[in-house]
Amino acid sequence: MKPPVIDAEALAEFLDKAQSFVSPQDYLHWNHMLEQRAQGIRWALHDEAGCRQVVPATARIRPEQHPIWNQIHSSILRDVEQQPSRVVEILAQNEAPPWMWEWGTFWLAHLHPENYVWWTRWMYRSDTQTGAVALIVTDPSCLNEEPSVLYLRIVQASRFTEQVLDGWHRLSAVNPSFRHLVALSITYAVYLYTMTSWRFTKEFTQVLPSFPQVVSRLLGIPRWEGYIVAKSQSH
Repeated sequence: MKPPVIDAEALAEFLDKAQSFVSPQDYLHWNHMLEQRAQGIRWALHDEAGCRQVVPATARIRPEQHPIWNQIHSSILRDVEQQPSRVVEILAQNEAPPWMWEWGTFWLAHLHPENYVWWTRWMYRSDTQTGAVALIVTDPSCLNEEPSVLYLRIVQASRFTEQVLDGWHRLSAVNPSFRHLVALSITYAVYLYTMTSWRFTKEFTQVLPSFPQVVSRLLGIPRWEGYIVAKSQSH
């Protein structure tokens, strides 16, 4: 099995392209919201409605997806705090769809950030072989693995990204626990903007969300902000 190797030049190119769209205040805002989410996430885990709502991929699952949700989520809730390694096993054994992997690894990443990362679909989708990680590894074929091994590759790629950023002293305004997530979301946002501007007219691209808004949405920040407001209004 080939471990992922980060293409530092490719990563630098994506971050450089984003510089004119991102302000120092954007980095501070992302960092503040991610820290706030990390500090306050535990109560949402045991909130019957909220545990699904805070993860964008599962916030609006269709009725026909509820049986899969009901089958897997209770097992994950049982183990995610005390036996986190079981979460990956549960997802793999149940052949969980991508949105369920996103939900399960969201909680792993927030409760055990030193060992796990959030595997979002924008970070890498195995069915389409697209995502931020695929854009910055030297050999994308290292991602051609079954889900449990692929998740290990995603974790490795994220950790290597942190090391590269630390060596460059880039994104220093962002907590090291979130630095890889911010860097990868910026990478994917640059990719989205590049593809959109290439395929559509200037008039159409002007109605798209701003670049910082796209990054915030990838990070799940607007949903977290909205959930905090809704929770506070209910008390």
